[in-house]
Amino acid sequence: MGMNRGSLSFVNQMGFPKFSYCISGFDSSGVLILGDANVAWLKGINYTPLVVRSDPLPYFDRVAYTVQLEGIKVGAKMLPLPKSAFEPDHTGAGQTMVDSGTQFTFLLGPVYTALKTEFIQQARGILKTLDEPNFVFQGAMDLCYRVESTRTGLPELPRVSLMFRGAEMSVSGEKLLYRVPGVLRGRDSVYCFTFGNSDLLGIEAFVIGHHHQQNVWMEFDLVNSRVGFAEVRCDLAGRRLGMGL
Repeated sequence: MGMNRGSLSFVNQMGFPKFSYCISGFDSSGVLILGDANVAWLKGINYTPLVVRSDPLPYFDRVAYTVQLEGIKVGAKMLPLPKSAFEPDHTGAGQTMVDSGTQFTFLLGPVYTALKTEFIQQARGILKTLDEPNFVFQGAMDLCYRVESTRTGLPELPRVSLMFRGAEMSVSGEKLLYRVPGVLRGRDSVYCFTFGNSDLLGIEAFVIGHHHQQNVWMEFDLVNSRVGFAEVRCDLAGRRLGMGL
């Protein structure tokens, strides 16, 4: 079901002014609402404006939901990068897209390298790095760790905060690492950092994937040209609304 901003997408053809979804991180449940949600119990939605470009640029996807990423924090530390590192260039390369069809989040090379370096520093002594330079999960995720297979849950890890214009998305706990299916090193499972390097995939953009949208109420307000998000247990939200995906 096409949900993008293109003229032939489902939401545009049906004339919905707004739609919302919530992807559970606990099971296969979730919520999809076409139109105004009118959910009185949902509090604390932060909004960031959609970035709209009318001029055709070779690397700018005009039908994507584009927002402006302005910075990234690891724990309390802001990465020492200028805002220009997150802005599209004259060709449109470097836009930030919110995409439920992409699993993980991908960052342009210089930003990814800065995040990776700081996360390694703050996670030192908490996690055991997978010392295999040639191991790259899904072609773009090259920061991986060894975790005892018998361990229940991950240790407390530094939170990663994506700072958008006017809003913030927090990535913490289980959303920071993904267990690579079927891969073991001795008695250890292999977990990879859920941010990848766009450059390794040949993608000229920042992409916020659905893994980091889990347990976040995502509202796409097309009339007011903005995206809103709020942390919520999506499985519980689905039960409260009496629906599920």
